[in-house]
Amino acid sequence: MTCVSWVEWFVTRFRWIEWVALALNFRNRRWNRIDGTWLLLRVGCEPVKAASVLVLGGSVSGGGGVGNRPELAWHAALGDGPRPTVHYKHAVDPSYFLHCASRFVDRAYDVVLLDLGANLFDTPAQEALVALIQRMRCLANASAVAVVDWPGVVRSNASRVATAQARAALLDVPHGPELHSTDRVHPNARGHAAIAERVRAYLAGLPAPPRRRPPRNCEAVRSEECFPSALDMPVTRDVTGEPRGWRLVDESPTPRLMHKYGWTSSTPGATLTLVVPPGEACGAVVTLAYLASNFTGPFRLVCAPGCACSPVRTYFQRRIHPFPVVTGREDCDVPGQGDCTMLKVTRDTTFNLLREGDAPCRVAVTALAPQQVRLDGLYVREPGEHFAWYALHSAVSSRAQRWFGQNAHRRDCSRLTAFANAAN
Repeated sequence: MTCVSWVEWFVTRFRWIEWVALALNFRNRRWNRIDGTWLLLRVGCEPVKAASVLVLGGSVSGGGGVGNRPELAWHAALGDGPRPTVHYKHAVDPSYFLHCASRFVDRAYDVVLLDLGANLFDTPAQEALVALIQRMRCLANASAVAVVDWPGVVRSNASRVATAQARAALLDVPHGPELHSTDRVHPNARGHAAIAERVRAYLAGLPAPPRRRPPRNCEAVRSEECFPSALDMPVTRDVTGEPRGWRLVDESPTPRLMHKYGWTSSTPGATLTLVVPPGEACGAVVTLAYLASNFTGPFRLVCAPGCACSPVRTYFQRRIHPFPVVTGREDCDVPGQGDCTMLKVTRDTTFNLLREGDAPCRVAVTALAPQQVRLDGLYVREPGEHFAWYALHSAVSSRAQRWFGQNAHRRDCSRLTAFANAAN
């Protein structure tokens, strides 16, 4: 039980009807010591309510290791109380949940659990986890945020560094070989049970949910269009219903339980056209999600006349956000990264887009080799003030990047001179 001040109780928790009924029950008999003790406890304290929990995760939360059945995953074994709200997607890093993040948060939650320790594939993923922790504090108004640290294929201390930076809890979980499934990546049934035990202990050790206060240091949410599934991507189609040389496929090993939709092509020269919806501002930051693996082929991004595209201005841009050519093997080119035989994750690349009219921009995606290209999702957001300022003022920005930074927040796009498609 948790006790509150008399003033707070009287103002916020006094239940008039309940107490009138109590008085009527005792009107015909004398009170004894037990009655008095019960009354003091009832007035000053109230039972602790079960914490409401939101879970965001990758394939582990989706039942990876137990047949891709989320009802057998660790979050289904947390015991009594309300079941947590769970959102998951296989083979994504934390940045997936940063796109249109409000779609995952339908109300306030006491606790947010990020089951993404196995999905920190590189430094950008670590940075995305820090941003996601802060975003969840703001959107869910949660009093506690924790990261479930089941290890992934890439072993590092990224989750420990990220939680320390964001001042969140890190839930170390047992992960011996006897707790791994046959794929040696996901937890088996015993592994999921061990995670559940660790999470239960964490939740039991939390104080009663305090009165929520408005979160601090919350950035303004910029407008964003999200197409997280290939089914919803704004793809132009021919008379057959599909772009020539491209197919919409479901590559899930268990399609009855989950889906992995994607637009795929292994035909050199085959082009798929995306129609990017116009926002209020002339500038947009476009993110395209694709499959990165040891068999992924390269593709090229080209913006149609009337729109000027350029690489984002950031460190290690060619590897982190390649543009205009994406090989799908950028991680394999890093010394010491290995031969990528275990690599099969959804990556994304981001680029600047500046339109010069009210019409939507068209972006062509062209396969360059016989190896498979798979596109998984598309996200379009308005650039932030700092993002545009940095593109304009960075000493190493190209002419195209400076042009983008100068005009990204304009509302009247009709007078902008079209800039040639930019490449590094």
